[in-house]
This record gives sequence, structure tokens and C-alpha cells, in this order.
Amino acid sequence: MIARAFNRSRQTGSTLLVSIIMLVLLTLFVLSAINSGIINLRIAGNTQAQDEARAAGQQALEQFVSSYANFYPTPASMPSTGYDINNDGTADYQVSIATAACKSARQQIPPRSTVCANGVKSGVYCWDTTWEVTAVANDARTGTSQSVTQGVSITFPPAFVPTSAGC
Repeated sequence: MIARAFNRSRQTGSTLLVSIIMLVLLTLFVLSAINSGIINLRIAGNTQAQDEARAAGQQALEQFVSSYANFYPTPASMPSTGYDINNDGTADYQVSIATAACKSARQQIPPRSTVCANGVKSGVYCWDTTWEVTAVANDARTGTSQSVTQGVSITFPPAFVPTSAGC
């Protein structure tokens, strides 16, 4: 009976030691999960900011290319303008558009409209042009910057002079 009491007294602290080790391991797993969640949240936030900046740049480009005056008689640029993505009344992104670059200009043969056909009768042609326009959207709060480039095709009437537009 003395031997039995001796074995029991040697094992009394082992349960406590195993419990402490398990508790430390569980704490490490929880901390790892929290860190992983925080990192994933930051990644999602950065992705959202990039997508919003790209959308602001695209919105600015669409407004810019819808105006004929931005291309002729002199190609224009657009200074930095604020865009409110979330409709809270505050500009979230600053978007600027560089001067549109004419990539090509070709006489429209055969003419595809009455105006162009009448010009051909007078010896002048309409022009099919291709332009490249680039917008850059910046967000000072997050440091996000996105560049959006878009091509646009524009038909100009016979009065268009390609050399004056840089084509």
C-alpha cells in the first residue's frame, strides 16, 4: 500500500501541466485566427478602395468622352475633380484626365451618313478617328491610386483637320 500512495503523489501535478499546455496552445490558435481575420479585413478594404477608385476613374472618363469639345478643335484635359462614390456629399476621390491622344485618323470611305456623303460630293471627307484617354483617380485618405485607360472612336465632320488635333 505504501507503493501505491507513492505513485499517486508523483502524478498529482501532471494534470495541471497538461492543462496549462493545452490552454497555451488554444490561446495561440485564437490569436492566429484573430490576426488572420484582421489581415483579411485589410485586404478586403484595400480591394474595395481600389475598385471604388477604378469606378471613379471610369465615371470621369465616360463624362469626358461624351463631350465632342474635349477632342476638337483642340484636345483637352480635365483638371483634378472630386467624385463622391458613396453619395454622402463629400468627394471621396480626386480624378484628373490627361489630354486625349489621337492614335489614328482615316477618311471615311465610303461615307456612312448623309452629312458625310454630301461632303464627298464637295471633295471633302468625314474622318474616323481613334483616341486614347487616361484618367487617374486618387484617394488621399487611403493612399489608393488607380489609372484607367480607354479607347474611343469618334467620327468627325468634313471640317475636321487631323493635323490640328495631333493625328
